Amino acid sequence: MSDLEQFVLDYLQEAGSIVESPAYGVHEVLLPEAVADNWHVPAYLQLAFTDTEEKDVTQLGYNHPLVEQMVQEAYGRSASTLFYINNLHLDKKGVDDLAIKSWVILNARAQQQQRSTMARVRSTYVRFNFKAAILSDEKQERLVSVLMDAHSGSRVTDTELIESQATAVSPSAILTSLPDAPMRWQPKDGPKLQAPLDQITLSALLDRAQTAVLQAMQAELTTLQKRVTRFRQLDEARLTDYYATLEEDLQTRLGNASAERRPGLQDKLKAVKIERRHKLADLAERYQVSINLTLINLLVIQQPKLIQPVSIANRTTRIKVNAVWDPLRHQLEQLHCQVCGQPGQRLYLCHNGHLAHSDCLAPACIDCKRLFCSDCAHEVGACDVCHEPLCRHSQLICPDCGRHTCHKHRELCHAENGQPVDLTVKPPPAPEPASRVEPETPPPTSRKSRSKPAPRKTKPRSRSARKAKFGPKPLRMEVVLHPYSVAAYMLGKRGREIATRIWELVPEDGGIIRNCQCEKGDKCRADGMVLRPFVSQEVEDQMRAELFNFASEYRLPPNKIHYNHLSPLSDEPQPIDRFRLTGLWKNEEAITEARDTFARLYWE
Repeated sequence: MSDLEQFVLDYLQEAGSIVESPAYGVHEVLLPEAVADNWHVPAYLQLAFTDTEEKDVTQLGYNHPLVEQMVQEAYGRSASTLFYINNLHLDKKGVDDLAIKSWVILNARAQQQQRSTMARVRSTYVRFNFKAAILSDEKQERLVSVLMDAHSGSRVTDTELIESQATAVSPSAILTSLPDAPMRWQPKDGPKLQAPLDQITLSALLDRAQTAVLQAMQAELTTLQKRVTRFRQLDEARLTDYYATLEEDLQTRLGNASAERRPGLQDKLKAVKIERRHKLADLAERYQVSINLTLINLLVIQQPKLIQPVSIANRTTRIKVNAVWDPLRHQLEQLHCQVCGQPGQRLYLCHNGHLAHSDCLAPACIDCKRLFCSDCAHEVGACDVCHEPLCRHSQLICPDCGRHTCHKHRELCHAENGQPVDLTVKPPPAPEPASRVEPETPPPTSRKSRSKPAPRKTKPRSRSARKAKFGPKPLRMEVVLHPYSVAAYMLGKRGREIATRIWELVPEDGGIIRNCQCEKGDKCRADGMVLRPFVSQEVEDQMRAELFNFASEYRLPPNKIHYNHLSPLSDEPQPIDRFRLTGLWKNEEAITEARDTFARLYWE
């Protein structure tokens, strides 16, 4: 008997109801008239706590209105509760000095804020209680909780002390008089957060709470996915063997059949193939792991804290942050990354004033070495020659071709017939000679013949003649990274698809198959090509160069490329901060097999 079933049946009996269990999993309940009128339900009920095929049976779950009514009456309060932590000592001094000694900002340093004073504020925690339903070949349900700091937008890990001390049902006079602590985080989209318990703040905090729950359950979901995948492979092997036997039998009968029976056997063979595809599709859908989170209620905890402003600065940027002292845990709260919202011991200061982890940074500028976080990655482009990261402060714009280059390659933006020199393309390896041949000694040349010939004067082309003809203009490129393929979509206004290019790693076919659908049609030279992958350590660079070349065909700068990852646990691509390959692309054996197969098929 589950905890929910035990609670409901005990509460019904305590309320004066008669409870009988005539069938397995189904309970007959006769309620007192006063209780039935108060709950707005019939006096006679049939209740079940699991799936049942019986008719006129009410199935109860954790979020059922009848269960919520019982909980409210049992505890004497609503499902969402507010608790307080009172009687904390608020006499800490030198919070800013402690922050300067504790914080580690790798490209900046913390300094005391002039004329700053320590303030007492009211801090708010919110615990989200979810019902998690894990769906695969079977359904699992459980209750999961996560405690979030409403002022930093991050998950609180050591929740035991906070929840054990939150026992007061009313705030003390000191806590009531304190103002709310300032909000130290803001969502990327939407209005600015003002107060910790506003509807806008709670909605944004709910999204982060769901993400935190999924991250905490990721290891369990990965293990479940491996088990489910194994079961799927076994069922697919069984089905494949079964239908292969049927097809072989029908093929044999078809070869020996008369002309009158052949059409009927061919129809049967076609039906068997269609049924096989449908069965395999059903297996793929059945053995797909997904998780649904349903919010049940909230627990709000408030306590006093101390804050003091501190400056963080380097040679180009200065920001003001609040050092927060927690009198309950007797510790200084960590700074949080303003990109991912997670606390960090070692952070960087973005040029635009954001604190970020090293993994949440955009590539540093090749010239000025400025650092930008992932949210400011739109300010970092790439040199059209070397394709190295180049921020808007350091880029040089060629007055002739309009391309962006770094200081080192300022003269190479149209050095190859009006096109930039591509330094990322590796030259093909030189073929080994069949036999050793001694090189011939060139005849001596006179000093006059060794002089450089005079440059030929050519009439400069007009700027309009230099400008290449161009078709539809894309606004951005969405890249979807899959464990065995990379898909790039050129999108124009209103998300209109202009071109699509897909690279699929197929080791048994000899490498990376590149397919393209664009306005060129059958004349597209990029379509239907088979590329030999580089060695496993350089495949990621090879695919990045392929994406940059695709973008350059449509004159799209690299900062307009957005990367997404398609996880096996979700049907929708999830945005990621940078380009990185996973799955088969990182399998060294698969890369070696593809290279060997390519050499055998196309070189031998």
